[in-house]
Amino acid sequence: MKTLFSSLILSLFWINANAQKIYSTPFYVGLDVLKGLPSYVFPEKYFIRKTAIIEPYIRFNRQKPRRSILFSAGFANGSSKVDTSLQIRSHQFQGVYFKMAFEATNQRIPLSVGVGPMLSIAGFKGKYQFKGPTFGDYTNNFHIKEIMAFGAEGYLAYDLSLNKKLSLRFLIRNTLAIRSGDTFYPDFFPGIGYTKDMPKYMVSGGFSTQLYFRCK
Repeated sequence: MKTLFSSLILSLFWINANAQKIYSTPFYVGLDVLKGLPSYVFPEKYFIRKTAIIEPYIRFNRQKPRRSILFSAGFANGSSKVDTSLQIRSHQFQGVYFKMAFEATNQRIPLSVGVGPMLSIAGFKGKYQFKGPTFGDYTNNFHIKEIMAFGAEGYLAYDLSLNKKLSLRFLIRNTLAIRSGDTFYPDFFPGIGYTKDMPKYMVSGGFSTQLYFRCK
């Protein structure tokens, strides 16, 4: 997992360094400012608890008017909400993910539509607990090092300009993915979102707020 995280950082630096050579200027560097925050504000009510999510973006214009391309990479580390009625009351997760999207922007209003592929690799660990009325409860730990998921994500985004350099992006997204393994169904899959009781195929939506800086 450390190697994957290092690759994530290096890939972002490479894209940042070569963006101006491949595509027209300007280009934008962004960071998600909302994901993970509710898990700290409402740790007992939100579907994940005290989860750190780091998700930077690089977006730059293509040669065609009102067309952009976006690269994103993320890291998530946290735990699911505690549910005492289940055999697995809670589990911890850690993962990295990569996304790419092609965007088209409306000519009159700052509204963009994007779609592209995504890949996520995550590990999970927790504890099984089986109730035993006669001999007491039976518990056992589990640790799944890597589960891979790939699919596509589409989104609708509205960009609000704050000044010449900064802008906020409000985004509604939907992700469809298929994952490896079929023995464990996580409540949350990094890069995808809420996936409780979804065995092989996962569908998850969400809302996000991102802060962008215009580099040139």
